[in-house]
Amino acid sequence: MSIENLTLLELQKLEGNIPELDGFISRILAKTYDDFIDVLYKDIDTIIFTKEENPELYQLDKKEDRLTVEIMQQLRRMGYQASHDTKIGGHADLVVKKKEYIWIGEAKIHKDYEYLWQGFQQLNTRYSTGDCNQKDGGLLIYIFVQNTKSVMEKWQEYLSAKNLINYAYFFCRKRSLAFFSTHIHDSSGQVFTVRHMPIILHFSPKDKSAMRAKLEKKKG
Repeated sequence: MSIENLTLLELQKLEGNIPELDGFISRILAKTYDDFIDVLYKDIDTIIFTKEENPELYQLDKKEDRLTVEIMQQLRRMGYQASHDTKIGGHADLVVKKKEYIWIGEAKIHKDYEYLWQGFQQLNTRYSTGDCNQKDGGLLIYIFVQNTKSVMEKWQEYLSAKNLINYAYFFCRKRSLAFFSTHIHDSSGQVFTVRHMPIILHFSPKDKSAMRAKLEKKKG
């Protein structure tokens, strides 16, 4: 049977073998809120992995807005209704909508854990309502320092000490460095789930050509 005669459900089963589909069918068939979130996280991971391929490009221009706008642009190319600095209880860094469903992401360059906490609080107490159409959110953490694993472990420990109501966490099966946290949302009183997603942008090559480049820069 030719591909032209396949149904959307049949095409969805072949997505992994047909790169040109690029998750397009799954996005169309995402009817429930959970489907929307699952596909969105898969697509965000793909964008993150692509960004991590060239960390050297971000060393001279470490700006949260620029990094987040690039993610937003990629999501738009995938067909999402995505926006940056959208007015939702404030100016949210990244908003993705599908019909009545809303996912909000807050982005922070890792400076210290209090700075990440402020981003978490913006997501939890300012931008989201925690209602049934937006009971998930995300924290995008741009990490320019070494040892992302250690950064994420310390961040999780920092969150655990904040006495959030019914706080719990679990590691992400699809991304070992990411984790989910759950707690009772201040406004809705319902469980709110946050996916904490590191973007590895540390770049400090130690090969001979890199050392020569550093020496030449010092001489100049």
